[in-house]
Amino acid sequence: MKMEAGFKFEDIYRDADVLEVRVSGCNGAFGGVADVYVGIGRLGEVATLLQGFPSSVTDNREFTLGAFGGKFAGGGVSLRFRTCGGAAQVVVESRIEADSDSAAPRQSIVFVMPTEAAAIDSFVEELRAIDRNQARVARLRGTPPQ
Repeated sequence: MKMEAGFKFEDIYRDADVLEVRVSGCNGAFGGVADVYVGIGRLGEVATLLQGFPSSVTDNREFTLGAFGGKFAGGGVSLRFRTCGGAAQVVVESRIEADSDSAAPRQSIVFVMPTEAAAIDSFVEELRAIDRNQARVARLRGTPPQ
């Protein structure tokens, strides 16, 4: 079954200090979901980090949300944005690790998803809206693998 390529960040819980975000991602063939905990303001920091990407053919930006390895509650998500074959071609290398109870092993997936600079620009604005508590969802649209 082929799935739509992209990432979805969904605000599923918020209090004065922390935001729980359900991150789902898929490249059209492989995908995963993790609920991660981040401090209030962290998605705004990620938006600032990604703003204007890519700025050159060697641009490379990376961030991690949540935690890997089960040391803390929730899962972990790591995304690395890089150019591939020139600034017009962008790929996102991702690692997603889901939380689990102590009886089951943690599940994880690593995959690469192509996207476009315009999709990243939209994603940045949607992340800022979540950060300001003006939206619940941010999407980064991908292009399916060839």
